[in-house]
Amino acid sequence: MPTDPEVRDLDPDALARLERFGGLKLLREMIALYLENAPERLAAADAGVAAGDAGSTENALHSLKSSSAQLGALRLSRLCEEGETLARSGKLAGIAEIVAAGRAELVEVQRWLHGIRDARSE
Repeated sequence: MPTDPEVRDLDPDALARLERFGGLKLLREMIALYLENAPERLAAADAGVAAGDAGSTENALHSLKSSSAQLGALRLSRLCEEGETLARSGKLAGIAEIVAAGRAELVEVQRWLHGIRDARSE
């Protein structure tokens, strides 16, 4: 997937917006929910691909796309959008590779969010 070098992979401004909107408590809760649910969404996308179910694949990737963007995980959100678009068209070819790339990106996102959460807990 070609990316614009001007587009960041992780956007701390997104987290700052959430904190301004709902305070530190909301930010910590959103991070905790994301850390719990993101791996499940990727697993659901994988299961959809394995079952040949484009609809469930699309739904899983759509959900993760939105929550990733909200928390500033922009590269993961873009990967999910790419997979979601393919699934919406009924094409599952290539989505397993996108999900695998998403899983690798999620490791970086998790590390980043754990660091933010831990720093804000002190």
